[in-house]
Amino acid sequence: MAGLISTKRGMNYYSSDDHAFEYKQLANPQDHPAILRYFVNWEWYFLGQGNDRNQWLVSAAEESVEFILLELLQMGKSKPIIIDTDIAPEFLRGIADDNRIVYLYAEDELIHRDYFNRDHVRGMLDLFPALSDPERAKRETMDGIIANSRKSLQQARQQHVQYYIRNAQTTTEEMLARIETHFGLEQ
Repeated sequence: MAGLISTKRGMNYYSSDDHAFEYKQLANPQDHPAILRYFVNWEWYFLGQGNDRNQWLVSAAEESVEFILLELLQMGKSKPIIIDTDIAPEFLRGIADDNRIVYLYAEDELIHRDYFNRDHVRGMLDLFPALSDPERAKRETMDGIIANSRKSLQQARQQHVQYYIRNAQTTTEEMLARIETHFGLEQ
């Protein structure tokens, strides 16, 4: 959605997923242990005993906020910026007006159906067959994605920020119109 709006409206587009490597280059061990955490291998990442992958990813996202804000400030004010990121609602409410924040979620069924078809995670499916238990790796990955999505949705509700939940019947055009209306962008 952020990409569609930025193209349609001539806005700058910023996705924190696209900058993860840059954050690692800027990180220091004291302030960013999750970003700099040693990656053992894919077997460990997906199936490691006592693996805390989901919490690690959440912590790395939290540590990335300062880098995201710095980059956004450096982009300047020449034209509006639309941001695709996973910054906690509580934090965003402290720096942005409610009419500039919207969270998008998908129903669990839709996550199950479509998650691995997303461009930036599609390669994960190629990794699973090489693991000792591909089905468990896929199942636990999906369970973690859904748990994180539910937790984020709960936080958005608690912070009273605008959010939309899409299901299999939600069209791209419908969601785009909802977001544009929320942001006060003329149709």
